Amino acid sequence: MPVAKPRPSRAPRTPQQARSRRTRERILEAAVACFEETGYDETTTTQIARRANLAVGSLYGYFRDKRTILLEYLHETVEEIAELVVRELDPEKWRGPDLRPSVRSLVRRVVDAQTIRPGVQRILWERFFKDADFRAVFLRIETRVRRALETLLTTLLADGRVRIAEPTTAAFLIHSAVQWTTVRLTLGDAQVDTDAAMDGVADLVSRFLFESDPKM
Repeated sequence: MPVAKPRPSRAPRTPQQARSRRTRERILEAAVACFEETGYDETTTTQIARRANLAVGSLYGYFRDKRTILLEYLHETVEEIAELVVRELDPEKWRGPDLRPSVRSLVRRVVDAQTIRPGVQRILWERFFKDADFRAVFLRIETRVRRALETLLTTLLADGRVRIAEPTTAAFLIHSAVQWTTVRLTLGDAQVDTDAAMDGVADLVSRFLFESDPKM
């Protein structure tokens, strides 16, 4: 009776889902690089596919067009930034005797996070004013951050550590000041020193929140 020959061992197959995730990430990375180098309007899906080492038809299996690629990148980016900011707004992190360093640290984190890849950040903000779907993502994340900020301010107000009268309005004003400063720095048209701008907005927020006594 013939003896069965042992089958050659095979390398373990990468699950289809894992391969798809990696391909999707490759497309996103290629698109971001193209957007930064060429600009959004000038970039084509053919360029993105070539950079990702894919056939154009394969790219369309993941994304309908370059707009959906950019929208996916926006979702991932703002969710990551929002998660970072919400963690920093945890009231348990605001227990020190002087809260001004916490304000400064938060402002710097927000600005630093949103000035990564400034070319793409500028494109995303341009889409905010032109495309309702992009605007909806920004506003959804803004609502989440403002609610976390409102919760923090409510806690600090109950402890007598801030001099605001109404947390909801205060959260709106603080978010607007920090966000718009960040946008102007990201767009590159502010023509001011970034560090000085961050320190300035942190000082504005601190003066708004606290009494003159830094131990407040």
